[in-house]
Amino acid sequence: MVCFGGAGRGERLDMDFLRQLFGAGEFMPHGYCYMWNPGLVWLHVISDSLIALSYFTIPFTLLWFVRKRRDLPFSWMFVLFGAFIVACGATHVMEVWNLWHAQYWLTGGLKGVTAIVSVATAILLARLVPQALELPNISEWTQANVALESEIRERRGLEIELRISESRFREQAELLDLTFDAVIVRNLRNEITYWNHGAEELYGWRAEEIMGKVTHELLHTVFPKELAEIEVETRERGSWEGELTHRRRDGSVVTVSSRWVLRRDAEGNPNGILESNRDISSKRDAEESRRQSEERNRLNEIRFRLLIDAVKDYAIISLDADGLVTSWNSGAQRLKGYSAEEIVGQHVRRLYLREDIERGKLEEELRRTAAEGHVEDEGWRVRKDGSRFWAEVVTTALRDAGGELIGFVKIDKDITSRRAAAEQIQKLNAELTQRVDELGGANRELESFSYSVSHDLRSPLRHVDGFARILKEEHSAKMAPEAIVYLDRILTAATHVGQLIDDLLNLAKIGRLELRREKAQIAVLVKQAIAELPTEAQERNIEWWVEPLPELNCDARLLKLIFANLLSNAVKFTRRQANAVIEVGSRVSDGQPTIFVRDNGVGFDMQYADKLFGVFQRLHRQEDFEGTGIGLATVQRIVRRHGGEIWVESQVNSGTTFFFTLGPRSEAPGEEQATEIKRA
Repeated sequence: MVCFGGAGRGERLDMDFLRQLFGAGEFMPHGYCYMWNPGLVWLHVISDSLIALSYFTIPFTLLWFVRKRRDLPFSWMFVLFGAFIVACGATHVMEVWNLWHAQYWLTGGLKGVTAIVSVATAILLARLVPQALELPNISEWTQANVALESEIRERRGLEIELRISESRFREQAELLDLTFDAVIVRNLRNEITYWNHGAEELYGWRAEEIMGKVTHELLHTVFPKELAEIEVETRERGSWEGELTHRRRDGSVVTVSSRWVLRRDAEGNPNGILESNRDISSKRDAEESRRQSEERNRLNEIRFRLLIDAVKDYAIISLDADGLVTSWNSGAQRLKGYSAEEIVGQHVRRLYLREDIERGKLEEELRRTAAEGHVEDEGWRVRKDGSRFWAEVVTTALRDAGGELIGFVKIDKDITSRRAAAEQIQKLNAELTQRVDELGGANRELESFSYSVSHDLRSPLRHVDGFARILKEEHSAKMAPEAIVYLDRILTAATHVGQLIDDLLNLAKIGRLELRREKAQIAVLVKQAIAELPTEAQERNIEWWVEPLPELNCDARLLKLIFANLLSNAVKFTRRQANAVIEVGSRVSDGQPTIFVRDNGVGFDMQYADKLFGVFQRLHRQEDFEGTGIGLATVQRIVRRHGGEIWVESQVNSGTTFFFTLGPRSEAPGEEQATEIKRA
């Protein structure tokens, strides 16, 4: 409890001190002393404010000056003086404040701080004055600067002379190092005293490795004559030139073109030899290579001329830049009729038609060739006997190594027969296109006719069928049995004709329908077609096998119609089988999926397969298997509209398999095993 009380008293003392420091207490503001005279009050406010503002500005100027002149001695004194001025400015601010607020304790504290800073500044300034007085005056600084400038000029002059001298020596050494030649300096005892960078590159030794060694022993020099004779010639003439053979550090041999120059001292006495060696091994190799290349070129030119002369089907002609013939092969002679003796030196215009020459065709052809480098053309050309032939011509510009035009090469081939064949093919294509258009029109007319006839037949057929049913249902009791049989035949025939009309309408409609391709699941279409088969398919014991089928890009409506026709045929022709099996599957042939429908029905003889897809074509009797003969024609038309093909494989009493493709498709992954569908 005592501890808590002591802490409380300490806190109260602190709070009292702060209230006394920042509070007015019982004192009155200075404004009362001025009797709140406005003129007097504002005179003090403005004066103290301007003094404070000036005091606060001066330290910033001093601080900026010190930062710019960091080399000045006693720069800390400027900072201290700035702190003194800031403290003085703060006291003037408090004078303005105390006009309205009687915070004299705070003002007294600020004045105490100002007094401390002022005394410290005065003491330090008094101690600093003797040191400042020791600084040189302006005249002393001027004399020192003059002496220093003189000394600097002298040193610069010496430095420049030294740099020039060093530069000369360095340039000489660099020049010797920059040269590709091997430069060697040796004394009269043939000992090496200088070895430049070129010598290092040529021979493989560094300078520090061979200083003082005898060159001829180091390099195993082979001289063109005795060394003594060469030395005598060098002393007498002052120089010597020749070819030497040296051995490099790696043991390889190099041939150099060597030049020796006798060096003399200041008195003119010989004191050494400057030797410059240039590698000419590659030059010799190049000369040998050039000689061999020239020989090969000569042989190749001979072979090339023989080869060109042996070409019989092409006229190969060389021209100069002006169009004069310079060479003429045997093919040109055979094609154009001129011998080389007759045409060489003549202008190539002799080979062109007069009308082509007059309209500037030849000049334009040569101008284009010179600009483009290569021009191909076809046109009439003329032989020596005046006959014409249609030529395929290739003209190429020839230029020298500098790019200057030196001539042309023309290669001509007689393609008159090929042009005639092309014209005949074009004529036949035009006729074929016309026949196709005619057949397309005929097919459209036939479809329109079939559609019209089917519609025109449907109305009287309904009357026949309707009246026959009325007779049978209402008057059969009064009719003879034989008449009823005839009436049943009429009804059966009417039903058959009705089905025939429906099939004809479907066939005509397929030709007019717009093909709408989309991705379709073939297995779904097959299952839908099976579900929509006649009642017979549901009542019989048929074993259905539907294998995994791809997803195809097709018209789903028409593809379902294909399966409806093929599956109904399979159901019909397996009628006599106790255990009928119908299978739908796919396989890939030439990268394209092929769909098949297979049954184990009666089949047919393959020699009649070409009639299977014709309209009204049937391979079985109507009494055995009903039908109109239009279903498979419809299937074929749908397949062909998709850009695909359909074909069949069959054997009597062993079943039939129909295969078809649909052109462009998009496959989707299928199941690995077939799906079995059984119906009782």
